[in-house]
Amino acid sequence: MKNNYLFVYGTLKRGFGNNSLLQDADYICTAVSVDKYNISGHGFPCAHPNENGKLLQGEIFLLSKAEFILTDRLEGNGSFYNREIRTFISEGKKIDAWIYIIIRPNEMTYNTDCDIINWDYKNTYFKL
Repeated sequence: MKNNYLFVYGTLKRGFGNNSLLQDADYICTAVSVDKYNISGHGFPCAHPNENGKLLQGEIFLLSKAEFILTDRLEGNGSFYNREIRTFISEGKKIDAWIYIIIRPNEMTYNTDCDIINWDYKNTYFKL
């Protein structure tokens, strides 16, 4: 695996329940997507690219191969999500990182007039 960065935007973020899987990973930075996404609801966020969507804020971690095995298992890589490389921006610098993209988004999409989606259990968003 060439790129060991993972962009997380939901329950793998610091302070959320699944972040324990990343306890040995290195937190790198907070970042915002270059691409736009919609977020589908399943009780947890599921990102899917949409040119009419919103920017997505999350966190980037540096993972080992063993940590990717754990996150791939949690996210159902290849069956529920696909892990794909995308570009993110942090402090003006571009970073290529993996992100989990939902394979079959449901019809419940979080609607917001905010410019950047920063998901939490209260569905908080930011307006630029």
